[in-house]
Amino acid sequence: MRLVSIDPDYLELLSSHDREFMRKHGRPCALVLRLLFRGRRTDFAVPLRSNIAPNVPRDQYFPLPPRPSTKPRHRHGIHYIKMFPVSKTMLRRFRTEGNSYYEMLRTHIDAHTRDIVRACQSYLEKYEAEGRPRFAVDIDRAIKLMDSYR
Repeated sequence: MRLVSIDPDYLELLSSHDREFMRKHGRPCALVLRLLFRGRRTDFAVPLRSNIAPNVPRDQYFPLPPRPSTKPRHRHGIHYIKMFPVSKTMLRRFRTEGNSYYEMLRTHIDAHTRDIVRACQSYLEKYEAEGRPRFAVDIDRAIKLMDSYR
């Protein structure tokens, strides 16, 4: 699994149509390839967040070691409900070389890739069956925007 950042123009497009979308440019995302959503294989980027509230259900994120900016009692993790579709042309390299924290994080993510992919696919299946959860990115709209962006 790769850590990537996303094309700023694409981020701007998505954030202008969805208030739940994470707007921070350069934010690292875990790239999850070829998940099934509404009968279509799509690549998704799942943002890393450093202040996930303590009351967020455990099935909505994968926990990671805390960052220095993580508030007490909050969590740092890969937040599934903020995932969004991407294509390979929208990806930018996220450099981890020379940063011991991000190198450790990449190793941790690589060790749990299977669990993360399974959880992301499970989230998408639940999204399809039950609808969009509160505070989640509107994936259906994001796919339409991604298709028009190409």
